[in-house]
Amino acid sequence: MNKWFTGMQRTISTFLLFTLITAAMLGGGTAAHAASLSQSTVYYDSDGILYKVSGDGSSTTEVLLDFQGVDLVAAGSHLYYTSSETSTTLLRVPNDGSRDTPETFATNILRYDTDNGFIYYMDAKGSIYRANGDGAPSSVKKIADKADTDFPLLAVIKGRVYYNALVNGNTWIVSKATNGSGAVQRIAAGAVESNYFMNPAKNALQLMVNTNPYETYYSTNAVVMYKVNYSTGKATAVNPKAKLDVNAVYSGGWSNSFYVYNKGISLDSNKDYNYATGKAFALTTSGKTFQLHSKSIREISALGTDKAVIIDADKKAYAKTVSGNKVSKTANLNLSNVNYVSNQLTNGTATLAYISSNNGLYSVSSALKVTKLVGDEWDSFHFRDGVPGMFYVNANDLYRLYHIQANGTGNNVLSDVFLDDILLVTPN
Repeated sequence: MNKWFTGMQRTISTFLLFTLITAAMLGGGTAAHAASLSQSTVYYDSDGILYKVSGDGSSTTEVLLDFQGVDLVAAGSHLYYTSSETSTTLLRVPNDGSRDTPETFATNILRYDTDNGFIYYMDAKGSIYRANGDGAPSSVKKIADKADTDFPLLAVIKGRVYYNALVNGNTWIVSKATNGSGAVQRIAAGAVESNYFMNPAKNALQLMVNTNPYETYYSTNAVVMYKVNYSTGKATAVNPKAKLDVNAVYSGGWSNSFYVYNKGISLDSNKDYNYATGKAFALTTSGKTFQLHSKSIREISALGTDKAVIIDADKKAYAKTVSGNKVSKTANLNLSNVNYVSNQLTNGTATLAYISSNNGLYSVSSALKVTKLVGDEWDSFHFRDGVPGMFYVNANDLYRLYHIQANGTGNNVLSDVFLDDILLVTPN
């Protein structure tokens, strides 16, 4: 899954990829609205059987008896996935257990996404298709072509499809209406190399564009932030005359209205980021820069409207309150040896952050109250915007599925069988 280069690292970690799975962007970037547990569904794998269970544990269904797959997504009443990370065959199965074997929906695919009951995918020829999630494979409609397959990207956000395209032989990040109508809207020369570098904020889509994506050895000053109008697709460059270093950007992450980059970061002998070097700076959507932290940051997540939770080079967690393009307050969350943070949106606002470490799972409220949810018995976890609480695998109870609320209450078991993995949570 990771992409490595000889002289520079231009990839994101498994933890950051997990952020994408839990983000609203996976469902098209629309604001998440609160749902009750009984209205949500968890899909999980147990010894080759795909199950689904209501978030409150009230109903369990065997969806597919012979299941092998990754990157599960939902569109309509069907589930879509590939059999492995390297497979290019898109499979689907009804979510009610009515089919014994998966159906091949498309072949030679590079990326896929879902939104409002539709499935979208990009094939190896650079064409992008859309279909109703419950429609026949023959019902697909080509909505775009000339996608740059050297830098495959596909994200469906608020009525537009965003992808890297070839324009007169050069790579551009572009967009087009999801139904295929209208012209391709050019955003910027260069590539957005992962969905992680897209932030579907309330008023505009924010992008980090590598203007020199074919440079794979040196980490050059090549990254420009863009703000994209959701309605028109037109973009404005934030820092066109002060491009950021690629490794500095790719080792950082988004908060509410700024992107944090690690100025001066280097690579170690294994070509991993050496977080012991560098300092964390922020570029705001208004083009201002300021120092966020005295060390590099490993992870960052927005919280509330004016806070960011960070994990720094020493694997310690802090909360930063930002106002007037500067840090007005730093709070030590008194957690050490932590490795991951991500937020959970409710009605479009980051109301919670979840932090994981080898010693446990924690929630952080917008008032910066830290609650220990689970000790070291957790094996893996999953949460979704708009679905209250967190789902996790309890290694101390035969690896069964549990749910716990963000305040630490209601630690309930949801499965009778052990889990290999939690695959997907949907708000329904």
